[in-house]
Amino acid sequence: MAVIGGGPAGASAAREAATRGLTVLLFDHAHPRRKACGGGLPVKGIEAMDVPVEVTERAMETIVYRYRNRVLRVRVNKGRLVRRDVWDHYLFRRAVEAGAQPAEQRVTSLVHDDDGWLVNGTYRTRWLIGADGVNGLCRRTLSSPIPREHLFASFGYYVGVEPDNGDVEFILGELPAEGYLWVFPKADHYNVGACYPPRTPGARQALDALVERRWPGALTGRLATGEAVECRRFGAAIPAATNPRFFDTPVTGNDWVLCGDAAGHVNPIHGEGLNHAVQGGRLAARAVAQGDPRRFEDYWRAAYRDEMYRAARTRRAIYRPVFMRLGFALGATPALFGLLAALTRDEYHGKAVRSFWFRLPLALVQALFRRRHRELRAK
Repeated sequence: MAVIGGGPAGASAAREAATRGLTVLLFDHAHPRRKACGGGLPVKGIEAMDVPVEVTERAMETIVYRYRNRVLRVRVNKGRLVRRDVWDHYLFRRAVEAGAQPAEQRVTSLVHDDDGWLVNGTYRTRWLIGADGVNGLCRRTLSSPIPREHLFASFGYYVGVEPDNGDVEFILGELPAEGYLWVFPKADHYNVGACYPPRTPGARQALDALVERRWPGALTGRLATGEAVECRRFGAAIPAATNPRFFDTPVTGNDWVLCGDAAGHVNPIHGEGLNHAVQGGRLAARAVAQGDPRRFEDYWRAAYRDEMYRAARTRRAIYRPVFMRLGFALGATPALFGLLAALTRDEYHGKAVRSFWFRLPLALVQALFRRRHRELRAK
């Protein structure tokens, strides 16, 4: 079996396949490498994401949601912040230790015939797992390119200022369209970025304005205090479906599977896909090991289809100013803040939608009288 791409999806697939007894060739031409990513690993599913202490830059302490002058601050006890070069390379090494054979070369050719796949004109394989990213060679060859309407742009900076806390921030309402700004503290720098629809006018200017407010002079390489500071930029595209029908496109064939970003398996609201990359890679390998790659369609849908569909249906509505104002007002109330906090911490095990509607009438009354949850009043 050949796995194309050694990021979280590909490395997880290669390791799972190797532990199941398959002969695995893992193609990746650039390890370790720094990825254009915030490097925030979500609270949900963190236990299964293979993130030991030695590859963790910082533990998440608080998740802060900001909308103009409104702030919702939620204490968390799970979630990690990593440097993608360190964590990705750890997963890659784990795959090799499990028995996957690394092939340090860029894949430029995939040819299919009656005997399976010919990779780069040299390597013959029966099965192929494509995990080389959004609109990589595998996505373009095995399926079709992801249209621009189903993409987010991700752009940001590594700002070489040492953080003084573990607060993760999501800043809403400062972009002219959908999306958000983020501030993720690492061990010795901040990862600051913006997630937005491609070609959104003013998006990068909004991010630059945030950096200038927080660390005046950082964009020019010298703080207002006169201290020299590194400020490196990065950018990438990530899947972000605007319609649930996007996920109806098959990501498998008789002898191939796409997983991770190549499959488009990223939450369309906030662009988080690392959880689904690791989980999806393992499920893809499981299907191939069972001799039927098409089973992956059932596996991923059972695992996280509902989340993807809900996010795709609500992506555009959720970023509207009226929804943001109402959401932050209601979210701060005693009736709903506990539900928000439990969902953020991945500690809620009931039916969240039903609970929301049950609590909503009281939350509306509390919002009218500007009542706030006690955790927020203390700030």
